[in-house]
Amino acid sequence: MSEVSCDYFEVKIPCDSSEVDAIEATLLDSGACSVTFRDAQDVAILEPAPGKMPLWQDIEMTAMYTIQDYDQSVILDMLQKKYIGREIKAEKLVNQVWERAWLEHFKPMKFGENTWVIPSVFEVVDENAINISLDPGLAFGTGTHATTALCLEWIDENDLSNKDVIDFGCGSGILAIAAIKHGVNKAYCTDIDPQAIESTLINAGNNHVLTEIEIIDPKCVSQINKLDVVMANILAAPLMTLVDTFYAMLKDDGELIMSGILKEQADEIVEKYSQSFVDFRINILEDWVSVYARKRSS
Repeated sequence: MSEVSCDYFEVKIPCDSSEVDAIEATLLDSGACSVTFRDAQDVAILEPAPGKMPLWQDIEMTAMYTIQDYDQSVILDMLQKKYIGREIKAEKLVNQVWERAWLEHFKPMKFGENTWVIPSVFEVVDENAINISLDPGLAFGTGTHATTALCLEWIDENDLSNKDVIDFGCGSGILAIAAIKHGVNKAYCTDIDPQAIESTLINAGNNHVLTEIEIIDPKCVSQINKLDVVMANILAAPLMTLVDTFYAMLKDDGELIMSGILKEQADEIVEKYSQSFVDFRINILEDWVSVYARKRSS
């Protein structure tokens, strides 16, 4: 593995939510290789509605620049002149090899009895197991989060041979890939984030399962029906709105596995789904749960 090491400096600038687009454009035009933003008052935004991108009122924007290409003092001076009176800060970032940084937190992981998620730089641990090659990327889902782990364990424990499934909110595509490697006939994938779709296709290609995956536009999910399994590792708030959608997707006695649900939200989810689904089972990992249910026969 080649190691990529680079020196960076970052610039932080406070702004109002109405200025985000304009200031982001200024930072990118000035050479920033990335721009991120956070709440200046540390107020969290949890569980936004699907397709929504809410912002805080007071925001701190951070732009990162490569030292070999840009002069920190020149960038800082330009921004201070453009945004007079604001407290704009700049500092050099600690140099690190980014591949090594994520490898400290992402190792081969086993789920259930027979499923491994293996970063591409590691050797396969068990040649006879189901092995998924996956590296951290643009989208959620590497197995390190409890919600993904719960879904992977469910996939490992159940017979999915020749079934049709959907990975609803596919993120990295890890659940669809795992399901296919466990014998699924076809896996539909949908997500409101274009980066998630890109990540899913890349990971599916790396795992040689592209032909078994079909990408579905979120606006067209109502056209999917008679599925054997719906997998949805998203969040409780959107799950509360998707009962009828999942019910329509599934054939009679079809199975539903959901996660992204905090322990204290589980009862509310079960109550919401109980008119249309039966046979609920809840598994807990850390502060999170997965909820399994089966579609009530019509």
